[in-house]
Amino acid sequence: MKMMIDPPRARFRIRNGITGAYIHLTLFRVLEFSSRGEALLYISRHGLSRDIYYTEATL
Repeated sequence: MKMMIDPPRARFRIRNGITGAYIHLTLFRVLEFSSRGEALLYISRHGLSRDIYYTEATL
């Protein structure tokens, strides 16, 4: 697994690598996490494929 250094105060989103779509909280609000670990936990708890979905840092 590749180690990533996250920027300070970054927020994390989950993105579909095939379609480019983000996971949304509501129709107009993208679901954001305060850490990469939280986003990865969401992926595993919801049974999303790590081959398709990945985390993305935003500032």
